[in-house]
Amino acid sequence: MRVNKKWNQKTRPRSIEQMANAVAAAIWKLAAQVLLNLENENFDTTSQGQRLDVVEELVIFLVHMTDRHICEQTSAHNRAQFISALAKDIARMLAESRSDTGQSGDHRTIFIEKCNLRTAGYADYSFSTEEGASFAMRCALGAHIMETMGDRENKWIPDYIIGREAPEIEATLKLSLSGLVAFDE
Repeated sequence: MRVNKKWNQKTRPRSIEQMANAVAAAIWKLAAQVLLNLENENFDTTSQGQRLDVVEELVIFLVHMTDRHICEQTSAHNRAQFISALAKDIARMLAESRSDTGQSGDHRTIFIEKCNLRTAGYADYSFSTEEGASFAMRCALGAHIMETMGDRENKWIPDYIIGREAPEIEATLKLSLSGLVAFDE
């Protein structure tokens, strides 16, 4: 998958907010690509709202993966500031997309609450910087997407997510983070 993996002006210092914005864009692209791949494999969605629900599950997982990758790279303060900026930026993108499809409501707050709930659940699973998410964490992602996608052929969605999509988006995210995120301590 193609996402930004480096800055064009490499020597220029970046703020936490700039880094979070760049990672948010990469995460959004990764989630959109997984949705497209699901649909190309005949796992159909029935509405724009359902598509955004799938993207939402994926971005939450990728926010959690980002947090796991950066936790050893910086202070707790910088980490909290970065993840907060990242989640707020993604919440903004999701709210704008939901608004564009005619959905009303406080989508930012709903997303942040769901993100907090899901990441607390993902925190119970093991993770390594070399291997990425554990099989159990990938199973949880697959189950969340299966619930979101509905009844049609949904029993195969977790297998597809676990075996194909999760490893690929994790590897791409890891490369993107290594080129876009550098904390000055």
